[in-house]
Amino acid sequence: MREIRIFELEHGEPAETWRLAQAMQLHVSEGELWLTLGGDAGDYWLRAGESMRLEAGARVYLSAGREGARFMLALGGASAIEGRDVRAAPARPDQGTGGLVGWLAQELRERAEKLQWGARAA
Repeated sequence: MREIRIFELEHGEPAETWRLAQAMQLHVSEGELWLTLGGDAGDYWLRAGESMRLEAGARVYLSAGREGARFMLALGGASAIEGRDVRAAPARPDQGTGGLVGWLAQELRERAEKLQWGARAA
């Protein structure tokens, strides 16, 4: 028997931060999911149908793409979920410069546009 949990994130929700107590297999079923791992300089964009094994003890940062994301976690890292395993998918160029800083800069630009922030002369 395996335990599988389903999560949904909307675009614009704050990034989630998790510390994994045990290995897990993550699988994106809908939308896009951005994630980065503590100690890993790369970012990963997983699309519907893609999976990634997450090691025990990893610190994981997650956020949804523009259309949100639905994803599943299978405890123990078991390959209970079908899909293409993603290991070194680069950050998408249209998502900023990459890394947490790039993602944050992109989020700030989008919010500034939405709220119509502008520079003021002093």
